[in-house]
Amino acid sequence: MSKPDKLLRSRPLKEVKAAILKLKRVVLFHPEPIVVERTAKMCICRKGERKRGSKSARMTQCDECYEWFHNDCAGIPDELDVNAVEWHCEWCQDEPDREGYQRWKTGRKRPKKRHLRDRPREKGVELGGDVPRQYSAPPSWEGKVAEIKEMARRAAVKKRKLKEVAQQLVDEGGHHVVDAEGMAGLELRAVDDGLVDEMVGAGVIDPDKVNDED
Repeated sequence: MSKPDKLLRSRPLKEVKAAILKLKRVVLFHPEPIVVERTAKMCICRKGERKRGSKSARMTQCDECYEWFHNDCAGIPDELDVNAVEWHCEWCQDEPDREGYQRWKTGRKRPKKRHLRDRPREKGVELGGDVPRQYSAPPSWEGKVAEIKEMARRAAVKKRKLKEVAQQLVDEGGHHVVDAEGMAGLELRAVDDGLVDEMVGAGVIDPDKVNDED
């Protein structure tokens, strides 16, 4: 069954008022929990723990970021005595770039990056401790507020970066894209939100290639 609000969008306005009165007498519910616990993601493979007792289930924790890694994924010899030496994952061995990303460069076809804010240590994991529980949505009101604030912050960052890309294209001479007809003939348009939207719509800028990390 379609959601009532989506269904009403396709109906004539004269039917909406009567439909709303009917909906007020109906209890709407969802059969599934709003928030569910998910399998914890870890390691370079971003998967959970493996079946206990198997050789591939052996794991090692990075002494710097506190991320847990499957030994075979990270290329860690099973005979390594992690209690006798400090072990640092390849993410932590890589110098972060200007945007705060570290890359895992060996043993993979493509570099896999991780942001400094995504390190388990930043999320409250302790050395020797388990991976924190992960949920499909913040389980508390405070968590939901924080999530929305972070989404708004990232949207603002992406908007700024899209405008920077557009400005760079204009500076490089993209007049065929940005000129507009004015009272005095062709005029160079200012780089604003409208221009950015047009450049995205025309395929001049690919928003998927512009990240939202500051």
